[in-house]
Amino acid sequence: MDWYYALDGQQIGPVSETQLDELVHSGKINPDTPVWHEGMAGWQGLREVRAVRPPQLPGLPSGVVCVECGRTFAPGEVIKLNNSWVCAQCKPVFLQRLSEGAAPSGVGIWRQGRRLVTRSETPFPDRCVKCNAPANGFRLKRVLYWAHPAYLLLLLCNLLILLIVYLIVRKKAILSIGLCEKHRAGRKMGLIVGWTGTLVGLVLLISAAAIESGWTALAGVAVLLFSWIHGGIRASTVAITKMNKENVVWVRGVHKDYLEQLPEWPGP
Repeated sequence: MDWYYALDGQQIGPVSETQLDELVHSGKINPDTPVWHEGMAGWQGLREVRAVRPPQLPGLPSGVVCVECGRTFAPGEVIKLNNSWVCAQCKPVFLQRLSEGAAPSGVGIWRQGRRLVTRSETPFPDRCVKCNAPANGFRLKRVLYWAHPAYLLLLLCNLLILLIVYLIVRKKAILSIGLCEKHRAGRKMGLIVGWTGTLVGLVLLISAAAIESGWTALAGVAVLLFSWIHGGIRASTVAITKMNKENVVWVRGVHKDYLEQLPEWPGP
């Protein structure tokens, strides 16, 4: 949905839901700012027509996930203990676990350096993994596979052997990641570019073979490479870099601000 807002007597917009939240968090507009979208009878204060998320406080993220219960809180409702955000209700339990040397129980998502650590099918916070903006409930289900890179040495023997071994030894993880409106649109465009470019490239190659044209074949190869590279980059989200015997997954491609809201990985 596109929104318009009034600032200093001027109408500004359109802006998306996510952009509207960012304007509130930055302090550029406030809950009393007049807003309007198609279908409304007239301009009204933002707080009257839409829930307003708490503004971002300096040094704190706008929505903080408690490491114990996994719920999201406003910055003023959590405290930071041992590099982890904890709500008031979970504070005693967290301190008890900390004294016993145990890991937090609720979230099941941690950070280790620039990577996210989790297990398959663990619910992700309601944030975009690419920019940390609100995901507004959207989740993209990704089925990802991983095998140790050492198996690539089988390529020296035979490609078919490599494929057979990979299908046998690969590990599977299911991740339901949050994406904001901007990155959902970017991924959709990447998929369109990738598939459309592949189709056009194949048509050019077939035509080149029919008319025996080297330039047409070269154009087909160029279109294929462009669509695969450009489309792949725009459509990419996250990838698995490691997976152990306990099916713990290490994931790259997650925004640093997203990672900062997560507790440190307690394992090795």
